[in-house]
Amino acid sequence: MLSVLFTVLVLLLVNFGNGIIIRNMLKIENQSFVLISFLGMIGITLLETILAFFFPLNSYLEIIFITFGLAGIGLFLKTEKLSHFNFKFDFWFYFFLLIIIFAASFSPYLFDHYGYYVPTIYYLKEVGFVKGISNLDLLLGQTSFWHIYQAGFSHFADSFFKINSYFLVLFLIYIYERKQSFLLIFIPIFLLFVQQPSPDLPILIITLIVINELINKRKNTIILYLSLFAVCIKPIVFWLPLLVILNDFNQKKFNLKFIIPVFIFGGLLLIKNFWLFGFPIFPVSFFDLNLPWKPSQEILTYSSQIGKLKSYDMKYSFQQVSQFDFFDKIYYWFFIGYKSVMNIGIIISLLIISVFVFKKKSRFHYLLLILLIVKSILIISFSAQYRFFIDVYLIAIFLIFKHLSESKTIFIAVFLSTFISVIFTFPGFVQKFNIGKRMSDFSWSQLYKPKEISIKINKEHKIGNLTFYASKNLIDKVHFPSLNIYDLKLYSYYGVFPQHLKRDFKDGFFQRKLTNEEKIQLKKIISETDKLKP
Repeated sequence: MLSVLFTVLVLLLVNFGNGIIIRNMLKIENQSFVLISFLGMIGITLLETILAFFFPLNSYLEIIFITFGLAGIGLFLKTEKLSHFNFKFDFWFYFFLLIIIFAASFSPYLFDHYGYYVPTIYYLKEVGFVKGISNLDLLLGQTSFWHIYQAGFSHFADSFFKINSYFLVLFLIYIYERKQSFLLIFIPIFLLFVQQPSPDLPILIITLIVINELINKRKNTIILYLSLFAVCIKPIVFWLPLLVILNDFNQKKFNLKFIIPVFIFGGLLLIKNFWLFGFPIFPVSFFDLNLPWKPSQEILTYSSQIGKLKSYDMKYSFQQVSQFDFFDKIYYWFFIGYKSVMNIGIIISLLIISVFVFKKKSRFHYLLLILLIVKSILIISFSAQYRFFIDVYLIAIFLIFKHLSESKTIFIAVFLSTFISVIFTFPGFVQKFNIGKRMSDFSWSQLYKPKEISIKINKEHKIGNLTFYASKNLIDKVHFPSLNIYDLKLYSYYGVFPQHLKRDFKDGFFQRKLTNEEKIQLKKIISETDKLKP
């Protein structure tokens, strides 16, 4: 817990300090501690993204950002006063702060933590962007801006990858700064994301903040930057900057200069995706420039098929799904087991939002509903996984509880937060229902450092010109370049394998067909890896 608190305090100072410098450079009038901190975070991430094309995001860069952050704090203290900020903390603020830090001290339990988050952060720390890295591991082609930001502070400030705890604390400060106590209702939900650097947490919090700022008509340029930043973290919230821009246009406040940040954020996102994945939007293979480092067609087809199968929670084969007619698709989407409840929840959430929209009868609410429907239709057409609709659920909750009294909000938030903390401490109960299998119970060592799972370095192998580590567990996938047993079996099945474009990883990766000798060699490696103890 002490190390998590250290991470939170350092990032509060560094992001705010850098935000002060950027605010002064851009001559933005803003007195919000949280929005200035967001400005610092966004500026750091954009700079890290540019630098990652040329350098690893190593400890030297972290020292530079920390130094600038402290300099910004000094500049602020010299020219302004803390009393400018409009917030006062009460007992419940410190209660929720303690709950957040406590929840963050548990070991990561989300499947993606070791399968995607940590390998992404490690390769960015070690080598920076690698051309065509999706040919080594398709998931690495995603490389969210959130993990780019995380990698830059993973040496000293956040070596345990608890950056989401900082983000949730920043959201807590925002609640008190804007005096929007009803937003405390979301704290228990977000406690489920603070153990690992999931990009879902920042986009959900940013969505709530942007919606809240727009509803309360607190227009600020930083809100547009924040919505664009959310898209760079996870493109499924593409509707958010559209809402900001169209709302300004509707209020006749639109300025052509707003197009500049759209081009900056959008251009950097597209260039990054072309460089790492070979296409403009991960994981969709459209607008093909036929780049030599794009993934093989076999792997792209497989990825597309998996996306469709996940719409039905992997309950059916691809052949079965392909034979579904329109009504079959609807029926099976609503009746695939307990997760169908979440799918039904999407429709209910849209209906709830519709009721509020027609009750308010404001152009902003109509615009919000239209964009959410457009987003839902587009996502369903690619991969109708309920986790892509969490923002829709939250907006429905936002509208339902917006006018809830402070006392009732605090009671509900405290009760649910305590309940979630108890589950983390004693996970055996929920694990009986096949939920949270990777959760581990409380240990006293968490009081000074977060609980971790040990990682080991596996044996090196070589196929063609690629030397790599082979692992049986996703946990051991962090060392670059690594391929786990799932990756190896996938490449064996399709008869392709990653290779260096030239001599080593600095020149990038591509995929080529395996020779007969290499197919035998790969099967031998798979057999050896399969025998490793987990």
